[in-house]
Amino acid sequence: MKIGNKSKSFAIGLGVTLFAVYSATCGTIFQSGGSGTTYTDVTGDGQGSSNKGRDISYATIANDANNLYITIALNPAGNIETQGNFNYVMAITSGNPSAGGDTSASADFGNPWSRAISIDSSFGGMTDWIGAYGAGGSGSASSPFTSFGFNDWVYSSGAWTQVENVASGEPISMQPSTSTPNQFTLTVPLSDLSNLNLTPGSTFDFDIDSTGTSAGQTAYDSLVVQGPIQATFSSTAQFNATVLDRYTITAVPEPTALTLAGLSGLSLMLFRRQRN
Repeated sequence: MKIGNKSKSFAIGLGVTLFAVYSATCGTIFQSGGSGTTYTDVTGDGQGSSNKGRDISYATIANDANNLYITIALNPAGNIETQGNFNYVMAITSGNPSAGGDTSASADFGNPWSRAISIDSSFGGMTDWIGAYGAGGSGSASSPFTSFGFNDWVYSSGAWTQVENVASGEPISMQPSTSTPNQFTLTVPLSDLSNLNLTPGSTFDFDIDSTGTSAGQTAYDSLVVQGPIQATFSSTAQFNATVLDRYTITAVPEPTALTLAGLSGLSLMLFRRQRN
C-alpha cells in the first residue's frame, strides 16, 4: 500500500510538473470565449495607410454542430465594398507546442498564401488557415464587391493542402449602427479544419489579420494586437504571432434531442389536462 501511494504521489507530481512545463512554453492568450463571443480590437491601428479597409474593428465567432460562423468587421467609418482590394486571413493552431505546424519564415512565410504572417513555435506553429477575398467586383466605387469568398487549408507532413474554395456566396452585411457596409460572415465547415479536434469543449487558438493581395506582404492589422503591429511599418516584414485569441467549441443540442424534449413537454401538458 505504501509503495502504491508513493507511486500515485509521484505520478500526480509528474503530471503537475509536465503541465507547468507545457504552460510555460505556450504563447500568451489575449481573449478567450465560446459561441457568440465578440473578440475586440482597437480602431485606428491599421498600418500602411489610413485606408479603413486595413483596420479591423472586431470579430465574432459562433458554432453549431456543423459549422463555424466567423464575422469580420472593419472600422465603422469604412466601406468594405468600395475602399480597395484587401485580403483577410484567420491563422489557426491547436496551441500545443508540439503541434507540428508551419513555422517557416522563408519559402512560404509560414502559411499557404505566402503572406509574411506566421504563428510562433511556442504555439506549435500554424496548422490551419482560412483566407477571405472580395468577390463580384474589384473593390472600387465603380465596381464594388458584392460578396466575399474564402478558401481553407490544413498543414500536414510539411505541406499545405486546400480543403475547400468558396468563390462567392458569402454576402456583405451591415453593422446595425451605420448604413455603411463594413463586415462579412464566413460559414466554414468544422470538418474542414481537420487538424483540430473540434468537438464540444475543445479549443483552438487564432488571430485574424488584414493583408495585401500579393505574396510576401505582411499583416496590416491584427485582431489580437491592440495597437500598431510594427514600430516602423514595412509591407514585407514578417509578422510572427506570439499572442493569440482562444475559442472553445460550444455543445449544440442535436435536433432529435430537441424534438424529443418538445414532444415530452407536449405529452406532459396533455396528461395534466386529462387528469384535470
